[in-house]
Amino acid sequence: MKTIADLKFPSNVFSPLATSSPKLTKMRAPIRDQSWTSSSDESSGNATALAITGIDETHLNVSKTSNISTSSSSSVRTALEYVDPEIFHNKQFCEVITREELHEAIAECKMASDNFTKEQADIYATVVTERVLWTACRTWSGTLPVSTKASLKQYVQYACEDWYMRYTGQLCVDELQHLSNFKGMFDWQSVAIYCYEKGMPTKVIDRVFAKNLVRRTTGDYLDCMEMTWLLFAMIGTDEMQSIEYWFRVLDVHSTGVLSFAILEQFYEEISKILAKENVMSLPYSNVISQFTDILGTNEWTLRAFKNNSHLVHRVVNGFINAIRFLDQETNEKTNGERMDDESFGQGNRTRWQRLIDHEFDAHYQQNQSPTSSPESSNLSE
Repeated sequence: MKTIADLKFPSNVFSPLATSSPKLTKMRAPIRDQSWTSSSDESSGNATALAITGIDETHLNVSKTSNISTSSSSSVRTALEYVDPEIFHNKQFCEVITREELHEAIAECKMASDNFTKEQADIYATVVTERVLWTACRTWSGTLPVSTKASLKQYVQYACEDWYMRYTGQLCVDELQHLSNFKGMFDWQSVAIYCYEKGMPTKVIDRVFAKNLVRRTTGDYLDCMEMTWLLFAMIGTDEMQSIEYWFRVLDVHSTGVLSFAILEQFYEEISKILAKENVMSLPYSNVISQFTDILGTNEWTLRAFKNNSHLVHRVVNGFINAIRFLDQETNEKTNGERMDDESFGQGNRTRWQRLIDHEFDAHYQQNQSPTSSPESSNLSE
């Protein structure tokens, strides 16, 4: 069994993964008796009165279901945003779809249409259901406000038939099955080793395992749903739901305002990982000055983070992921991400969108070769 001390700094930077849209929830201290469910929009830590309230079937993007055999990935709309958050403003909804309803419907569809076993359908449904909730920033509440219950059929259809969602499910399912030593359970050591290999200090994992922060359970194991959230958050720090996730992790005192003294402890762990590879880190005071310029304030609240959502991932990476932190500093000089976005002709994209776009491109190329084996990718490539 590997230990953290045995690990070396990986040569390949971890790939991106995750989307979401704004919805703010209450910051809660890690107390056992606290409720995990989402708080109201008037709770502490709320950034704006213009909170997203849900989704209905009119917001599903069906333009990506075109035949890939007749078009290249560069000609397909590459933004993997099934839900446009702007549509939610001033919308009235009278029904809700629960996490359980969506999960059950997707699982039944996969068993009926793709001959999945119950176990295969269950894990696929877990990943895709959480992807939908993550995109809508409804992870904590576990409900999707809709105009009518008939919306459930639309969600199930694109969750099971859309190529992007199928590939999302396959990527995450493979990763979850690779990680789990026990059926659907992920222990601290396995998670810590996995995340450390991606550049994440164990101090961060300790916070992830804390009660009632980014979990719905307690104990020494993450369940499949919680591990799925971690995958989404760690790969997609530039997404709104991920910003909320990591703010909770970094807000050790649960005050709604990040402590610079506590953040220094996180930064020290990042610096230690970099130092092992002879990478010299900037002094903490310099980093704080740079990040404060990005946020435009000395008071680092969830409001400040979400008001600067297009850049705040750079701040988050500096405290949770050494590889991503180093990568973004390198990319700033080479403009690698901008050049990659331009080559796809779709403007600025999230890390999640870049990953799926490249997977789509690889799939299209493989589809042209009779000897290729589809869906052979791995998240860590």
